Amino acid sequence: MKKIVAKGVLFCYALFFISCTTNDVKEISGTMLFNDFGDHEFHINAENIEATVTIAGPNDGEIRVFENVKLDRTSNYHAKIGVETTGNMRSELRNNLVLMFQADSGRQVSQELNELDDPGYIKIDWKGLN
Repeated sequence: MKKIVAKGVLFCYALFFISCTTNDVKEISGTMLFNDFGDHEFHINAENIEATVTIAGPNDGEIRVFENVKLDRTSNYHAKIGVETTGNMRSELRNNLVLMFQADSGRQVSQELNELDDPGYIKIDWKGLN
């Protein structure tokens, strides 16, 4: 009788131990670097995203760093490198096409994009929860 009770208790303990799953939330992170001329669309599949955004304008332009930027998993972001604005170039980061951050060019360029020596870049270091 003791063996049957012991086996029953052991079976219940094993069943309880196996059926429990962990729902651990894990921190994930990454870095995105956009340094090619044009429009680059991206989104980040994580929760509670916090990022450091570094934007460098074309042609040795201004460098701007934004820390503790909150990003949303449901948003589509656009990194635009070398956007032309009234005779000058700049780099922009947009959230669903709404301007978030920008950095202007270091010097004026002609209408030909061939003179764009340094297109600039946008770097996003992010971390969030899976």
